[in-house]
Amino acid sequence: MRVGVNVEIGLEATLYTAKAEDVTAITYKPFALASASATNAAAAAAEAEAEAKKRSDENEYIQSVLDPQNRAYDAAAPMELHLQKELSNPHSRAKKQARWQAALARRRELLAQYVRRELRDLKGRTRREARAEAVWKWRERLVADRREEMKRRWVHRGGEAALVRQRARRARKERKRDERLRTLVLKEGPNQVIPVAASSRSS
Repeated sequence: MRVGVNVEIGLEATLYTAKAEDVTAITYKPFALASASATNAAAAAAEAEAEAKKRSDENEYIQSVLDPQNRAYDAAAPMELHLQKELSNPHSRAKKQARWQAALARRRELLAQYVRRELRDLKGRTRREARAEAVWKWRERLVADRREEMKRRWVHRGGEAALVRQRARRARKERKRDERLRTLVLKEGPNQVIPVAASSRSS
């Protein structure tokens, strides 16, 4: 025997109950593909506008720090927009790779310049000899550039200033030593001999 029970439950509306018009509202709009030229132009314009806005915000922030009385910037904007360069890590893998690739491109372009310069005027040499000489000059230039870069880094980290301080310290020590020797006074003792002046010996 089967028994069916119909129970009517009444639901009360709460703050989390959706409205009928919200449920039946159409919120989806079909996506329409634009042409390739229009898309590229719009993307380029948006990127240029964003870059200009970024530079404007950064310059306004810098001017406000240098002259807070005459300049003002949007204080409600996130601080990351104004400190983008300071907050970015210069030692990240991507930036190291970008710097390495740029340096490699510069070295290759420098080699091509040396080769074109030597091949332009052979001076009785073969093209192979001229290219070999260009490669030799290019390597010598790389060594000289590396030496200059190492010196620049040494000066930047304070090596030159430390060398100047060290030389001044050594000179000061030598002056003090000479002063002590000039003012040295020996105590009288049985092992001390007073030298006789040359005038007294002659007389």
